[in-house]
Amino acid sequence: MILFVDGIDGSGKTTLVRHLHEALNSADIDTHVAEPLWQHLTPITAPEQFGPWVTSSSGTEVAIALVRAMIGRIDSLRRGSEKQTSVHLVDRGPKTVYASALAHAGGHHTKLGDLRELLANAVRALQETQPCTAVELGAEDALGVALPRLEKVQPVSPRYLGYLRTFAEEMRVGPDWPGLPTQRVNSFASADDSCRAVLAALHHGLHPAAPN
Repeated sequence: MILFVDGIDGSGKTTLVRHLHEALNSADIDTHVAEPLWQHLTPITAPEQFGPWVTSSSGTEVAIALVRAMIGRIDSLRRGSEKQTSVHLVDRGPKTVYASALAHAGGHHTKLGDLRELLANAVRALQETQPCTAVELGAEDALGVALPRLEKVQPVSPRYLGYLRTFAEEMRVGPDWPGLPTQRVNSFASADDSCRAVLAALHHGLHPAAPN
């Protein structure tokens, strides 16, 4: 099973992935955390290079690289998860990455159209090998929840704040990713409560009822 965890920066994706990883492995369910997206970004070789690369590149360049990286990541997941019964947790699913790309691209959305279809094709190919689902951490005021968390760990520049506002709006108005069942969890909730809610929803998929 592939579980994508979606949401804007500061919504709690990485924390939820960590809690789910610990809880599922404690329940003797073989669980792995997928490699981070930055490892598929060809312009960088380390996570600390991401910020400088974004600020020195055009929004369109960043957007295209993000979507291409997600396609590569999904293809890697497909090759690595075939015929396996493990759970793979993925921090940032296709909806998050595409919404982030749109926020970076600004008014140049048309340049991402073909890449969106390629990303959708990659997700469909993955679904042919493994069941896939998504959890979206959000709230009506997602940015209002995330911003104080982000400000505790890093400076939020006016440029970054503008990106976050667009990112949050793209996530709010964007539909669920086509064909990907999505569970919504309020980002106001604690990590423990979010983890319990996701585990309860996953229970049937991980332990299907025996046929009569």
